[in-house]
Amino acid sequence: MKIGRPAPLADQVYGALAGDVLEGRLVAGARLPTEAELAVRFGVSRTVIREAMARLRNDGLVQSRQGAGVFVAERGADRTFRFGGEAVVNAGHIREIFELRLGIEVEAAALAARRRTPTDVQVMSRALLEMKATAEGPDLGVAADAAFHRALALASGNSKIAAFQKYLAGFLEEGIFAAREHTRRTHPGMAGEVMDEHVAILQAVKAEDGEAARGAMRAHLVNAQGRLGLLEGEARRGYLR
Repeated sequence: MKIGRPAPLADQVYGALAGDVLEGRLVAGARLPTEAELAVRFGVSRTVIREAMARLRNDGLVQSRQGAGVFVAERGADRTFRFGGEAVVNAGHIREIFELRLGIEVEAAALAARRRTPTDVQVMSRALLEMKATAEGPDLGVAADAAFHRALALASGNSKIAAFQKYLAGFLEEGIFAAREHTRRTHPGMAGEVMDEHVAILQAVKAEDGEAARGAMRAHLVNAQGRLGLLEGEARRGYLR
């Protein structure tokens, strides 16, 4: 049935899908329909579906598998820490996510530069190749971008950073998609700069240069905020382009 308009649409979609999972209509390991299919099923936009899916990931009910889709998570997934029910596409919420990422991913990059293995470098390199190949596709390279950041977190050698980054995955993908979609509309020539920022991070990690990795990651995250128009005051004047 199609979802009515009076109540928040993302809440209704989330509630319907969460009910399917919790009541056993969707079992562990089952693949969910695509965003497009869900949008038709509920009569809403893909943005609404994307927000609802991010909340399902946040609550540990579903998991994304790169290139395969979204699947119902196994029972017992960690659901202790939650951000709450803020709309993922809300500007204030995205700003807070980026500020949190600055506190975690900048140092994770420095740790990765010290601890990465050749395999870690290969995984990150493959993610960047995939990101470039899918940049003009339906997800604008978001899945590969998120995979790069996930691989970097694992390369940090800190299991807590890796676990927390995995928890952030849903919010991370929404933030990346919002930045990428906004950039495509307002700065069509900037996609190459986004790619260059990721390459700079990888080069610093590969060179085992912690300070360069820290700076490259910070520059990337600050630039992403700037592209979204989230910087103000001194931060805007110091925007790294």
